[in-house]
Amino acid sequence: MTDEPVLRPGGFVLTDRALAFCAFPPGARILDLGCGRGATVRHARRVHRLDAWGVDPDPAPVAGREHLLRARAGGLPFPADSMDGVLLECSLSVMDDPEAALSECRRVLKPGGRLVVSDVYARGRAARLQGCLGRVDRKETLVARLSAHGFGLELFEDCSEHLRALWAQKVFEKGLAALCAELGADRDGLGAVDCGYCLLVARREGA
Repeated sequence: MTDEPVLRPGGFVLTDRALAFCAFPPGARILDLGCGRGATVRHARRVHRLDAWGVDPDPAPVAGREHLLRARAGGLPFPADSMDGVLLECSLSVMDDPEAALSECRRVLKPGGRLVVSDVYARGRAARLQGCLGRVDRKETLVARLSAHGFGLELFEDCSEHLRALWAQKVFEKGLAALCAELGADRDGLGAVDCGYCLLVARREGA
């Protein structure tokens, strides 16, 4: 097992849950979109024996790292119908153009391929926050966006306990005021959003 730390809610627990749900066979080709330094790519290759690749627009994390490529989500360097799965872990909410990203996800996925999203969502009022969050959409908005791009929802799980644990650690280390400043919202504003965290799996529909 890999001992590489990941700084997102749930870490590899949610990655493993999603890959188990999708039941990708060994050697299946998957893409981690917004891969950072490639922790999920290495985990998927070592633990799940998948042909995993990563893409990130920042050249620094991917430089010199095997199976990682520099590219933007709106222009993926892979042929059509070439991926069995695409993972968006804490990345869709911070993408400048989520519509272009989802269009590219559908293009590179094989018919019936799976899109995995683990990200924040609003259980209250939708918002645009700062720092590591970005857009915090309601569940209905997320599902409608996927449907508009030809994805059928197969799984939606609320995993907010993982976000609460991460934020509790941040508050313990730096205080509530520092967390609010990082997110660009005061306590009342965060309460109105009622930010949660979800794991979502959708299937590419059609030919």
